[in-house]
Amino acid sequence: MVIGIQGASGHMMSELRARLRGLGEVKVAKNSVVVRALTSLQRERPGIEKLTDLMKGSNAIILSKVSPFLVSTTVEEIKQADWIKSGATAKTDVVIPAGDLGLPPGGPATILTDMGAKTRIVKGMLRLDEDFTLIRAGEKVSAAAAALLMALDIRPIQLSFEIKGAWDGIFIPGEELHIDIEKYERDLTEARMKALTLAVESEIFTDESTPLILQRAAQRAVAMAQTGAFYAPDELELALKKAASSAALVKALANL
Repeated sequence: MVIGIQGASGHMMSELRARLRGLGEVKVAKNSVVVRALTSLQRERPGIEKLTDLMKGSNAIILSKVSPFLVSTTVEEIKQADWIKSGATAKTDVVIPAGDLGLPPGGPATILTDMGAKTRIVKGMLRLDEDFTLIRAGEKVSAAAAALLMALDIRPIQLSFEIKGAWDGIFIPGEELHIDIEKYERDLTEARMKALTLAVESEIFTDESTPLILQRAAQRAVAMAQTGAFYAPDELELALKKAASSAALVKALANL
């Protein structure tokens, strides 16, 4: 598997190696070295040369014998919040939540009043009355905005690894290695219910469907007995009570 490590911290790399211990090895090498190695394997392992197109920028190689989907799930779980630097372009809106900011007026907080944020002073400290969007997606981060976020200990950047692709007998693009675990569980549950319904309706006997098929058969038998089609010993008393009730109703109507 090839993963992009541009911007990843040393702590993230250490966590990656620790979490993959027993599952695989993480190697960092020059792109040119990896490309030569992959190219030399293309006859023995057709398709592996497609990984060479991914060797741009800073990368790491993960060597593993387990499912690449298991590896990718582990890699995607490793994230780290980080400061946003002056001059960087914001990828998402940066919002300061309302509340006591823990900062005195002036200093880094000056940018809030300059931008028209609804603030007031409470016991010598600044309070923000409404959530305020400090930086919008696509904007350049000013030095004043970066300083304020640092003073508030707000780290809006989410560092993560980029899963570019893998070879597991066939080439798998990075976007196909992403698994939404919650959606996957919902899909499995839905598929199980549909399969069980099909088994019951088609009278396919399995450990799960057999009790439901027998239960449905018993209910149908009771319904048929109550219509007078036949009477089993268990239903005879109920049928006689129903007949007596009907007879009493007819008698009462006849006497009107």
